[in-house]
Amino acid sequence: MLSQSHKQRYLRAINLPNVGEEGQLKLLDTSVLIVGVGAIGSITSTYLSAAGVGRIGLIDFDTIDIGDLQHQVLYETSFLNRPKVRSAQAKLQKMNPEITIEGYFEALDVRNALKIIQNYDFIIDATNNLHTTFLVNQACVVANKPFSIAGYYQYQGQIMTHIPSSACFSCIFEALPPQELRRSFQGGVCGFSTGILGSMQAGEALKYFLHKDTPNLHTTLLVNCLGVFDTQTLYFKKLIRSKNPSCPVCSKNA
Repeated sequence: MLSQSHKQRYLRAINLPNVGEEGQLKLLDTSVLIVGVGAIGSITSTYLSAAGVGRIGLIDFDTIDIGDLQHQVLYETSFLNRPKVRSAQAKLQKMNPEITIEGYFEALDVRNALKIIQNYDFIIDATNNLHTTFLVNQACVVANKPFSIAGYYQYQGQIMTHIPSSACFSCIFEALPPQELRRSFQGGVCGFSTGILGSMQAGEALKYFLHKDTPNLHTTLLVNCLGVFDTQTLYFKKLIRSKNPSCPVCSKNA
């Protein structure tokens, strides 16, 4: 049963269709790991904290640079040179003291990925780093964890979600692109584009928790597809993608 404090804090969400007090209780009893607390992750973590996800883990090895402040809106000028994880952890905990914020000031790599990921119910890759994205994808498939992946290039963004039995990231992208192509993706950052991605990833996690025991889960989430958009042209499209029976990560023979 929700406490009076919870009823007051989450009243606007409780009044939504498909949420109610039962849905809010589900959120308070769930956990999310956010890999990367930069342009995308700073938004995702803010909305999930406000929504009342009971336990949120943040993992990032970076510190705050003045150039981050243009598009990483969780941080302030006074936070410069501090670890992103520690700054985000303190600010989010202050914003919602009724939930638990856990911080890992380290990189996610092959040595710690499974150990950390297995402790959370839903994983969000917000790194915009293909090496980490492939690692998150593989670790989540092995650990049987649902996850959302998002990435951006200037004004463009893409996002997908995986739940067991749906297409994983490696079903769509089989391998890292050549180094030359990866370098071409390093450019300017549009803050409102990454903000959209962060909001969408928060939404994917929340919808998963609210609908995971219902028959319409697949139609609610961005599964078996890749959502792509361009904020300059207001283009948005869902590119349908099927599970690859020969996928090196999630197929039966993997």
